[in-house]
Amino acid sequence: MTEKSKSMCAGCSDDFYNRGTEKGCWMFEDAKVVVRMRVGVWQNPPYVWNPQNCLSCFSPDGFRMIEKSDPRVVDPETVEIRTVEGF
Repeated sequence: MTEKSKSMCAGCSDDFYNRGTEKGCWMFEDAKVVVRMRVGVWQNPPYVWNPQNCLSCFSPDGFRMIEKSDPRVVDPETVEIRTVEGF
């Protein structure tokens, strides 16, 4: 698994704590690297599993990070692709 680093904080709504302060973000010390999926708050389920490594505290604005165990997540191999004739 990926090693934890402050570069993984990029895009988090709390990343501004890492700039201009000695200590940085207070959540980084206890954070763990986890595998989750980024879902936009505007997206409707089901969500096709598209994993990424991130910190357990990672919280980007306008998105939620969800785990594969979430009941709204489907495996990409089991998704039925629907097409419309002519497109």
